[in-house]
Amino acid sequence: MALYDHIVACNTHSLAGRRPFHVAGVQVGWVSDDIAERMTRWHEYFAISKDSVAFRDSLNDVETRSKALAEAGAALVVHQALSRNRKELCPVMETFGDPNLLRIDRAWLESFGVVSYGVHVNGYVETADGPELWIGVRANNRIMFPGKLDNMVAGGLPVGLSLAENVIKEAGEEASVPEELAATAMPTGVVTYIKDTDRGLRRDMLFVYDLLLPADFVPENVDGEVSGFVRWPARQALRVVEETDEFKFNVNLVIIDFAIRHGLIRPDRPDYAKLVHGLRAWRAIWRIDIAHISSGS
Repeated sequence: MALYDHIVACNTHSLAGRRPFHVAGVQVGWVSDDIAERMTRWHEYFAISKDSVAFRDSLNDVETRSKALAEAGAALVVHQALSRNRKELCPVMETFGDPNLLRIDRAWLESFGVVSYGVHVNGYVETADGPELWIGVRANNRIMFPGKLDNMVAGGLPVGLSLAENVIKEAGEEASVPEELAATAMPTGVVTYIKDTDRGLRRDMLFVYDLLLPADFVPENVDGEVSGFVRWPARQALRVVEETDEFKFNVNLVIIDFAIRHGLIRPDRPDYAKLVHGLRAWRAIWRIDIAHISSGS
């Protein structure tokens, strides 16, 4: 498997059978025709047409919209049209940093096709032979991606936390990183993608951080999400990405990004420009007017 194949896999989708989802006059996502038709039951909350799904104007603040969606969503869970909620609310914004328009349960992000924000932290150690990455091994009892390799720290952004606060929170829960050390994580950019899933349309914006660790630091998991950690030369991690599907699908992209920034993937590589461009598919997040990223583009 080529590195670029992972980028293509994360950017393959179709908008067929989906309707734009509007909040306060702003399109924030996409809803399948099936869910849209089921939502007509709550006509006092939603205006449903063949071309769109929108909150009615009478629901004119975050609180009323969020309560309406929670009510409808709970019923749709009973009818197995939505996944069971995870009791973790995420913000819905037109673009990141804008005022919050709606709070939505994390389990429903894909069903409504709204952008999910998250943080991914590359925990690494500098050595004479180059950087070494701490890699997490996801627990086998996880509902999502059991047994897959993962970044040392990663997590979605919930309502009420800044990115920096979320890095510190997730680093403590997932790898027992002391707060003062976690606070030194350096923001390095974003990775974006959009892909079809069995739940809907996954639109992710991952804020990537590099955390330089002391040579004697050993991460320990607290929240049960990870069964253990291994420390690999970054070149070895990149080779596993290139040759296998052992990593959680989006972690492949974060490691490719790390390798580019740390000079493990050089500009003279024939697919260098494709890799750099493909990691930040801005149109796929903000202007969804492409069907997919072609492996030849």
